[in-house]
Amino acid sequence: MILKTFDHSAGEMPENIVVLADGTICATLLLAGTVWLSNGKPEPVVPEQADAIVVGLASDAEDRLYAAVRSTTETVSGIWRREAPHHWTRFAAAESRAGLNGITFTEDGIVFAADSVNGEILCCSPGDDTLRLWLADESLAPTSPDDPVSSTGVNGLKIWDGALWATNTAQGTVLRIGIDQGRAGEVTQVHTGIPADDFAFDTSGTLYLAVHPRDTVLRITPGGEKTVLATEADGLDGPSAIAVIDDGLLVTSLGMLGSRNDPNIVRLPLDVAKAALPRPRMPR
Repeated sequence: MILKTFDHSAGEMPENIVVLADGTICATLLLAGTVWLSNGKPEPVVPEQADAIVVGLASDAEDRLYAAVRSTTETVSGIWRREAPHHWTRFAAAESRAGLNGITFTEDGIVFAADSVNGEILCCSPGDDTLRLWLADESLAPTSPDDPVSSTGVNGLKIWDGALWATNTAQGTVLRIGIDQGRAGEVTQVHTGIPADDFAFDTSGTLYLAVHPRDTVLRITPGGEKTVLATEADGLDGPSAIAVIDDGLLVTSLGMLGSRNDPNIVRLPLDVAKAALPRPRMPR
């Protein structure tokens, strides 16, 4: 079921999604430079858009939103936090070279950010205001600059079962990265042949992946059973991210690699466990 459609010609391409405690659905609109909220109007994240695009999205225990902004402007690139309606401030700066994408939190407030262009994972500890390099590894790298798939390395990030999980769209892999006293541990390739964008876990350990170039949502159980849950026939057009809700999934369709340029949010009714999503209590 298509829950919401967007205007592709206006750059309204929903790249990532978060659902707040009160049920408000929030999505980054990539080229429009805004975040859409189901209970209000889209909000510009940065005061001057310039070349800014808005990618990853996360929230904390107080339902404040955090959006990753990719920009070649030094004062814009980084993670921005919504302090109040229509009021965003930069929470963590990033170098202008950073190709930011998915972001996620640990329970104790460390934020991780994927750099899809440079094949790196960045992080920012509580009390810091700058993203620093956490891990650079060949398993995170893109494979070629030639197209949107091969030029996108590490993409989605989530914390699950004490580790950082990541997708590499170009390499078609799902990775588990150990966390050892805050430092990067062993990198394990868990799944292959899946050029996924972002993804979500539920508390059973079931993994739901938005497989952008294949217009599919894929479920992988803890036992490794794979099931395609939705396709283009269900309204997907380049699915890019997933949120687990009480009675199923919400999936953003970016439209970038799809066949119809039809960006939307699709609701998939499904029997799921609760969302596994750390919402830390962050400093003011």
